[in-house]
Amino acid sequence: MTNIVEKWATVKTGTGPMSVFIAEPAAKKGATEKHKTIIVYQEAFGVTSHIRSVCTRFAEQGYVAAAPELFHRIGDHHEVSYSDFTKVMPILSGLTNAQFIDDATATYEYLVEQPSVDRSRVAAIGYCMGGFVAALSACHLSLKAAVSYYGGGMARVRPNIGFTPILEDFKNLRCPLLLVYGEKDQSIPKEDRDAVAAQLKALNKKFDAWVYPEAGHAFFCDERPAYHEPSAKDVWPKTLAWLAEQLK
Repeated sequence: MTNIVEKWATVKTGTGPMSVFIAEPAAKKGATEKHKTIIVYQEAFGVTSHIRSVCTRFAEQGYVAAAPELFHRIGDHHEVSYSDFTKVMPILSGLTNAQFIDDATATYEYLVEQPSVDRSRVAAIGYCMGGFVAALSACHLSLKAAVSYYGGGMARVRPNIGFTPILEDFKNLRCPLLLVYGEKDQSIPKEDRDAVAAQLKALNKKFDAWVYPEAGHAFFCDERPAYHEPSAKDVWPKTLAWLAEQLK
């Protein structure tokens, strides 16, 4: 069993300090090992215990995993209950693509200066809102791979959401992109998935798209009623294998 170190770091963004949760393999005495690294982008509820556990799971696989607090502009360690989505919407209305890019860039620049990070093998993954940010990051950061789990809002404007579609950003996609969806996800209809795929194909970008037929939105989160265990257990090792192929 890999010994894991968990900690909080603070990075500077254009609008002030941002906390980042980090989980990584414990350093061996007298040695500095460089690890593949992944930025883990939160759902629309904060860097919750679930997101922190995802970081830990990646660390157990040999990654340095870092989850930036994308809600830092409204307070440190700001979390919202999964059962209280009404408190989420005012936050989402104030978030912008530019803010996400700023936060992603600050996290990336911090990580690549750390002695435990192999700067040539940095990837990103995100869930829900974070899935959107992961895809956006792949267009603006020097990542080797990016994974978007049920990232909505890429193809069309949504009411009362501050961040906006990124179909045009895809012309700058810098790395392979994996898109993971649930077929029963009513927030990301098939026409949205098709629009994203069509744009990526038209731009001749490298991507994969997996659709789980029995899963809905947030099917990977084992702290939410939407959790779909068979799909979640299937997608995890496949995601690890996909990332390993990109980062080898």
